[in-house]
Amino acid sequence: MEFRRDINGLRAVAVLLVLLFHFGTPGFSAGFVGVDVFFVISGFLMTGIVLRGLEGGTFSIPGFYRARLVRLYPALLAVTAATLLFGLAFIEPATLETMARHGIAALLFVSNVVFWQEAGYFGAPPDTMWFLHTWSLSVEWQFYIVYPLVMALAFRLLRNRARLFALLLAGFVLSLAASALAGELFPNERLVSADFYLLPTRAWEMLAGGLVVLSPWQAAARGPRFRAALEIAGLAMIGLALPLFSEETPWPSWQALLPVAGAILVLAADAPRSLLASAPLQWIGAASYSTYLWHWPIVATITYFGFAAPGLAPAALALSLLAGWASYRLIEQPCRRFLKPAGPAVRYPGLPRMGALAASLTVVLFAGGAVVAGHGLPQRSGDVAAVYDATLAAAADYGFPLGQCGGTSTFGTRLRPCEVGSSSHGDDVLVIGDSFAEIWFARAREIERRLTGNAVVFVTKGGCPPIADMERAGPGFGCRAFHRMAMEQARGERFGTVILAGMWASYFGREHANTTICEAGAPCRPTGTEAGLAAAIRSLAAEIDGLKALGKDVVVLTTSPYPGFDVPAELRKRAFAGRTPPADWSFDFAAVTARAQPVDAALASLADHGARVIDLAGLLCREMVCPATQGMVPLYTDADHLRSSYTALAGDFLDPFLHPRFVTGSTRDEAGGADAAPAL
Repeated sequence: MEFRRDINGLRAVAVLLVLLFHFGTPGFSAGFVGVDVFFVISGFLMTGIVLRGLEGGTFSIPGFYRARLVRLYPALLAVTAATLLFGLAFIEPATLETMARHGIAALLFVSNVVFWQEAGYFGAPPDTMWFLHTWSLSVEWQFYIVYPLVMALAFRLLRNRARLFALLLAGFVLSLAASALAGELFPNERLVSADFYLLPTRAWEMLAGGLVVLSPWQAAARGPRFRAALEIAGLAMIGLALPLFSEETPWPSWQALLPVAGAILVLAADAPRSLLASAPLQWIGAASYSTYLWHWPIVATITYFGFAAPGLAPAALALSLLAGWASYRLIEQPCRRFLKPAGPAVRYPGLPRMGALAASLTVVLFAGGAVVAGHGLPQRSGDVAAVYDATLAAAADYGFPLGQCGGTSTFGTRLRPCEVGSSSHGDDVLVIGDSFAEIWFARAREIERRLTGNAVVFVTKGGCPPIADMERAGPGFGCRAFHRMAMEQARGERFGTVILAGMWASYFGREHANTTICEAGAPCRPTGTEAGLAAAIRSLAAEIDGLKALGKDVVVLTTSPYPGFDVPAELRKRAFAGRTPPADWSFDFAAVTARAQPVDAALASLADHGARVIDLAGLLCREMVCPATQGMVPLYTDADHLRSSYTALAGDFLDPFLHPRFVTGSTRDEAGGADAAPAL
């Protein structure tokens, strides 16, 4: 196939969109569509390679795999090795262990599956997921494994371009339908994450490129003006995605049809005098693969070390482009020449040289495996070794059994409650809320032997506030439906006490509120505004009034204090840098809540509606200064949640509400402050 400058330029557009998105450039919050454009280009090129080989009788599946390895692997191997070496020198052990595990997954082209299991893309922390961007390479490689096999079999059976087009079109429709269903129909974050990461819901984007190759309609039969207009229309569609979509858009789903269709038009146009043929775009496009590989470790470095300075993002963008070009010239091109087959007369062309690549891979995999087996090698720093085990124990100390309960069923039709104690009709306690309700499950377990007259039932869903008519803008939440089912339980005869708990302050952030409230007969409002807060409190008060009318006792827990930084990880990070914090490390919770509307103060007004309001900051802190550690032992499992071994003891103030017939003599006064909190 003759080199097409428009395709190379389209690669440049795609990688620039991704870089501008990842470096937080205003106006590019949907720059992730660049990956979708890459997928279309990949499907177009691979279909052309396979089809020409099949029609010419020269296609070899092993040869196809070898060519893809030569194209993709050297730069990926270099980035992985360099990142691991950097990590050995500068990164604390737990993050280094995760880095090595993810690097191995990237080299084995299964990182998309690993990231699907671990975290959603847009919520994943860059400072711990240094190979997050390799998910797209894994999807492409998995496509490369399956696609030529299917095409070769279909070509043998169908032997007709029109029939092959129909086959690809059927696959396109099925994959797109699966993507739309998984992305939007069901309020399930696992399905939304699968939609983003996995091949079955991404294949349609690559098949779209294949449809261009096999399409019976060819733009080349039209004049140059028509083809130029077609290219402009395609670029406009890709650009239009930027203001229309954001990180809160279910993706890819059917929305990705816009940038995918735009890429299709550009590829189909094959414009003779392409707008994409300019020298700067050709320079960037040639090195686009290496640029994509190197830019994310730069993002992760900035995030990990907390770098912040005017002009940092443009400098990081420029550095990514330079690193990509250097990698293209010094790694990609030399390795392609080195690994090029020796000639048609050689039975296994280039096998010794491929052996050198395999040997290099083995060394990096072995080194990564040693880091994983050594748990990030904490012995690199004596200060880290002293706190390492304690921080790992804290990070694992989330006592709520998420695998058994919490949230809703896969298709969002029923709740998954967690129950402690022995049920007794009319006296049971229902706890409704998000993950900040789940942290108090440990206290219910602590007093489980005393819960002989009633049960405590937790109905929770992470990220969903216990307020009617509030909804998270991101995909997969389904908060309104969850809350509706939870309140149906609360109004039932089984429960005499209802406890509402949530990470209230996070839903009412002034700067970035991704939560809205929609009162009946009123426009939806962002909760980060005064009007949104007032509407939320009115909604909550109305529900409390309804529960009180049914004879229920209602308890509201204000926001549990949280530091906003990962306490175990930050402790290791500071120790590794030789800046170990004091043994009793504290944080200013007032600085955290200042970024939100004063929701906790507003919750106090619910006492006028008969609710018992528990001020957790007043209980666990002293004048809003809250402990993060006790004697170098973290009290938090991450940036937000108190660890279970602490809440199991500090939660004794809940005892009269968890077991209304039981009053403990150790219950602390609500204003007791942090000095009354138990030690671990």
